Amino acid sequence: MATSQPTPPQSKTLINPFNIIHAILILLGSGGSLLLRVYFIHGGHRLWLSSLLQIAGWPILFIPILLSPKKSHLSFSLIVIFSLLGLLFALDCYLYTLASAFLPLSTSSLLIASHLAFTAMFAFLIVRQKFTPYSLNAVVLLTMGSVVLSLGSGSDRPEGESKGKYFLGFGMAIAASALIGLIFPLMEFSMRRGKVVVSYMVTMEMQLVMGVAGTCFCLVGMAINKDFQVIHREARQFGLGETKYYMVLIWDAICWELINVGSVGLISGASSLFVGIMTTFLLPLSEVLSVIFLHEKFNGSKGIALVLSIWGFVSYLYGEKKLSDEQEKQSDERKDKEGLNGEVELP
Repeated sequence: MATSQPTPPQSKTLINPFNIIHAILILLGSGGSLLLRVYFIHGGHRLWLSSLLQIAGWPILFIPILLSPKKSHLSFSLIVIFSLLGLLFALDCYLYTLASAFLPLSTSSLLIASHLAFTAMFAFLIVRQKFTPYSLNAVVLLTMGSVVLSLGSGSDRPEGESKGKYFLGFGMAIAASALIGLIFPLMEFSMRRGKVVVSYMVTMEMQLVMGVAGTCFCLVGMAINKDFQVIHREARQFGLGETKYYMVLIWDAICWELINVGSVGLISGASSLFVGIMTTFLLPLSEVLSVIFLHEKFNGSKGIALVLSIWGFVSYLYGEKKLSDEQEKQSDERKDKEGLNGEVELP
């Protein structure tokens, strides 16, 4: 009897042009969390607006999509599924925004890095992700980094912020991690079941569908919260000036869209686990940017967490490279054996 679970894909080479380009997009968008924190530090208070920024950059995808000779690469069922995933992603953005509003960037980034543990768990349950000693080591090390941070988090509370709001942000960061850890494997599952052909255009179309659905979700939240009536006033009162207020919003949306497209591309070209590893590795860059530009504290617990995160990422890459070399060697041996068999059968 056939099972309802998808068959694991054939082994993929992690390092190829498609994956490299989408990994670069994620790195280029790493300033999104920094700009979001800048928004809050200098007088921004609109949580739904901030959530919208993380998913509303999809209009920039229209140009390459419209230039494509084929107007649609997705079936109706996949459009429905990715619309639902877009709604879940918008909810995750709102949880992340709450965490960013009440926590320093370095703290929220390290906490949200715990999504890797959730991604690994759900990937194992949903898409039957196979783990190697190196990938398990990476998950453990990156998760330990978040645990180390939580042990030293009390001294990190911003001045003037209540303990209640600080721990609310702490809880929302963990909740956002759990939800995104579920969304990534669900996306991978949907791609496998829908037999999605890996391509740049399909990646952008999937992200476009999620972006439109998530934007609608956030716009409803903004309307209920009356954000539209106060945006102009907030811009005038923004600490960096009105012009820079809108520039922060625009560039923040662009940065997040780069991360979103890169994540969808890596899920289709590699796996949801690798996306979890890759987005967690953005942590060192966020740490450096927050200390340099926002003058946030960098205490001992964050230093230890940073080292563990880098160690975990390097471990994963080394394991994947070793696995790829072994698979290539086995493939060459198979071809040699088939060639010998063919020679023996000659008259």
